[in-house]
Amino acid sequence: MLIAKAVAVTLLAGSFGGLTASPSGDAAAYEKQTQLEAKRVACMTERGLDYLASPEPRYTWQPGEQERLAGDLEALRAYRAKYGFGVWSANVYPKDEVVNPVQHENPNNKMLMSLSAGELKKWRAADDSCFSQAVKEVLGKTVTSQEDYHDQLEAAVRKSLSVLDQDKRLVQLGGRFAACLGVSPAEPTALDGLSHTKIVRQASDVAKKAWKGEPPKAPKGKTVIFRPNLKPAHARPYLDKEIKAALKDLECGKDFYPAYSPKVMEITSRVYQEFGREGAAQAIPSWIYRKLV
Repeated sequence: MLIAKAVAVTLLAGSFGGLTASPSGDAAAYEKQTQLEAKRVACMTERGLDYLASPEPRYTWQPGEQERLAGDLEALRAYRAKYGFGVWSANVYPKDEVVNPVQHENPNNKMLMSLSAGELKKWRAADDSCFSQAVKEVLGKTVTSQEDYHDQLEAAVRKSLSVLDQDKRLVQLGGRFAACLGVSPAEPTALDGLSHTKIVRQASDVAKKAWKGEPPKAPKGKTVIFRPNLKPAHARPYLDKEIKAALKDLECGKDFYPAYSPKVMEITSRVYQEFGREGAAQAIPSWIYRKLV
């Protein structure tokens, strides 16, 4: 999917669930990512093209984050009472790294900006080819491009999580959760993040209305998500409503989340690690946004 903010449009790569410690296997997965990047460098160099290794930095957990993602109600309540679901709070608290984490900058950006359109096209084609070759050598997986890699990763996550929709206890807890929210009975994986996605849609609609000029169009199969660029005072009323919705969601899901979240993250982490990515660190951001596609 695409996220648009101000005048920029970027591709989002990257569930709601959790662990009480860094997922077992993350270190090995990160090592695979490092190996993959080294092979990309070698491959691009052989083709006479520049490429600097750009592995994602090791993930740094925020205080209380692991407990929250494990479905700990106290930790969830403390977070939601201030940040809601973490949507409008990014505008209200622009300097707070809990909702505005420092973004990893790709060291190749400056070089790519200097290329002509033709050179950039050639570079990207070579990079996709080298990436696919590296993935085959390091992970033993066949992909045709970086986009195909992410598509396969997300498909594998969805397929693996589907087992939770057959879990009788989670289905029962999900039924009570849905009734409390006033929504139609749904599978556990559909309930996860349901209230959150409504806030994301609302924020996107507000931002889209404020967009100057022709809004960006999403490629086939993608969705454009607009991120609001409101000042703290203007975003505060939206956050107040979001906090209310988040706390209601938590009250309704007080039996559901502690039972569901650890299983989601265990499964998601395992799949991400299989694809050479840190499980919890990489899985968290995109689950809500995938539901909007």
